[in-house]
Amino acid sequence: MVKVGDKVPSATLRYLSPEGPKTISTEELFAPGKKVVAFALPGAFTPT
Repeated sequence: MVKVGDKVPSATLRYLSPEGPKTISTEELFAPGKKVVAFALPGAFTPT
């Protein structure tokens, strides 16, 4: 289980911006001084 203060693994993520697909690293996204809220749904709520 994830706890407050746990480190996010290093990864490169992709997202769709108005200018097209872009990438961002987890180090940039979760930089020190930023507040982040993690949200997830159990697999039971995903489309099948």
